[in-house]
Amino acid sequence: MSSPALSYEKVRDHLSVLSLPSALAGLDSVLEEGQKQERTTVEIIDHLLTLERTDRFDRRIKLNLKLSGIAVAKTLESFDFDAQSSISKATLDELATLRFLHQGDNLLFLGPPGVGKSHLAIGLSLCALKQGHRVYFLTLHDLVTKAQNARQKNRLGALRNTLIRPDLLLLDEIGYLPLETPDASFLFDIVSYRYDKGRSIILTSNKSYANWGDIFPDPILATALLDRLLHHSTTINIRGDSYRLKHRRQAGLHTETKG
Repeated sequence: MSSPALSYEKVRDHLSVLSLPSALAGLDSVLEEGQKQERTTVEIIDHLLTLERTDRFDRRIKLNLKLSGIAVAKTLESFDFDAQSSISKATLDELATLRFLHQGDNLLFLGPPGVGKSHLAIGLSLCALKQGHRVYFLTLHDLVTKAQNARQKNRLGALRNTLIRPDLLLLDEIGYLPLETPDASFLFDIVSYRYDKGRSIILTSNKSYANWGDIFPDPILATALLDRLLHHSTTINIRGDSYRLKHRRQAGLHTETKG
């Protein structure tokens, strides 16, 4: 029969070999607390495994955030709903439950520049990251640049997989530049693949759907892409003045126009 000291060393060795660093680091404090509170062996084991799972989940969130492409963490809590009265906070609270993500629905924010579309899209993406979902963020300009580089290197398939794999894809700033046929076709492929797999997209655009023909070289392609985006989706139209310009005016700043 093993001595308590030998058993303790064997437990430490097991935790190390099984790559359970958080459980190993917390072993002494968990044992001491368990002894003081007269916990059962099962309760002590549960406490150790909970430590390990919690730390692993936290590391996963940090890694997913690093890989997401989100440079500035704009949260829903920091959004000024009073400054944008056209946005229902109740609607955003419902979206923050991520039910749309679990159902594979898309979310589209439409409105003029500066009204908070990207802020809200990133805020919801951060909610998804905190729940352990993989998220990938890029602007349409980034997507076009990456697609053109991948096309030159014959790695378009690898880029396609990168954009299909995440649980949530955030496409920002659709409509600020027209697309050439190869890039429009690639975007259509991404949307179609994600549609078939039931993986959600959050998209922001400064153009109404009626004007998407200005973005795509082929109106049939634009219609087919919208058909897939909108089949299972929620559209939020944001009205009003630029959120950023409003704060500049409140700060006593103004923009000179040359004529």
